[in-house]
Amino acid sequence: MKIVVLVIGVALVAVGLGLGVLAARFSRDLARFEARLAAVPVGTVREDLPEVIRDFALRSLAGNPPAPAIRIEQAAEMRLTKGAEWRALAARQTIAVAGPGFAWIAVMRLGPVPLVRVLDSFENGEGLLEVRLLGALRLDARSDPETALGEGLRYLAELPWAPDAILVNRQIAWAQTDAGIIARIETAGGPAEVTFTLDAGGDIVSVLARARPAVLADGTPAPLDWHGRFSDYVEIGGRRVPTSAEVGYDYPDGYEAYFRGRIKALVAVE
Repeated sequence: MKIVVLVIGVALVAVGLGLGVLAARFSRDLARFEARLAAVPVGTVREDLPEVIRDFALRSLAGNPPAPAIRIEQAAEMRLTKGAEWRALAARQTIAVAGPGFAWIAVMRLGPVPLVRVLDSFENGEGLLEVRLLGALRLDARSDPETALGEGLRYLAELPWAPDAILVNRQIAWAQTDAGIIARIETAGGPAEVTFTLDAGGDIVSVLARARPAVLADGTPAPLDWHGRFSDYVEIGGRRVPTSAEVGYDYPDGYEAYFRGRIKALVAVE
């Protein structure tokens, strides 16, 4: 009996060590990814922007020069599927400035245990969504054209948190229309385009993307309109940004949010 207990104990230790190695390797990969996003130097400020979006970005920099990347920390809630309960998470996000790219790393806890880690990312026109148990065992990974398009749309939609990119990222095509301010980039899944709405004071308060790849409640993939809302602008970490946000889809039976969160900290990565 003692031998059996000993064998089981040794096996559990070995499993724990193996999971620890995998989790550490994943953390190193994430750190290298974040470093790449911040490694490209910023260029000169663009002169071809619509006046209202240029004014928004300059005001949002609060007198500071553009930085190579912006890093934010979030306290948020998500619905993992339509109609599901909200689940709390903490996340950090690095947003590239000179070119389209980001890495959003979220942790969902079970008590003190970091049960699930999620990587949502975009780089070089490609998107990646990866979910890992304990930061070690891969539960899901997606990197198809639909993911690339979805992540490209997310990069554009979250530009209010990285006004530096509005001013210097020359891969973004901008246009002013009666519907709002349009931003567009190319992705491996086709062109990504969003429309921003500004309030009377010149702040971005909403964003809309038509036909973003989504999944219905029964698991069926479908392109759905995607809405984001921004509010509570304050100066934090040298930038004036919205600290509250919500995003959701127009499902066949109506709009439902799946993410809502607050910015807890912001750092301009030099």
